Amino acid sequence: MRAFLTLVLAVTLALVMPARCAAGKGSLKIADLPAAVRKTVLQQKQQAKITQLEKTSLGGEEAYEVQFTHGASRRTVFIAGTGTVLQVKENISLSKVSPAARKAIESSVGNGTIVTLEAVKSASGLIAAYEVKFRKNGTQSELRISPDGRLAPE
Repeated sequence: MRAFLTLVLAVTLALVMPARCAAGKGSLKIADLPAAVRKTVLQQKQQAKITQLEKTSLGGEEAYEVQFTHGASRRTVFIAGTGTVLQVKENISLSKVSPAARKAIESSVGNGTIVTLEAVKSASGLIAAYEVKFRKNGTQSELRISPDGRLAPE
């Protein structure tokens, strides 16, 4: 009976795990990436350490999400299957945020605490938005603010 249950569990895992990976769940290895994506990842890596690598979706397009850390800084790069950088998210301090966006962020956070603040850059390197996660009155919230201080779409 025990051998039968072990066999059933092994077969179930063999069927479920490939489906999970194909659906974009779980971690990938650099060797699992298409050649063009692997080349871009290695170019973006520089001296940083890869802390997360997975298949995801960005704006309805299949992409690879790669998170790099170097010291206290963190950078997340979204790469298309062709190897093209789609978007980059980097930690940023509030003092580096555009004045209009800073005013909107400070107004929203109020007496709360900023948990994370990231600049979202387009492939060209221009800041498209700021993403702020903050805790206020025991609740965590998230906002995406454009450089001109308006709410930005995802």
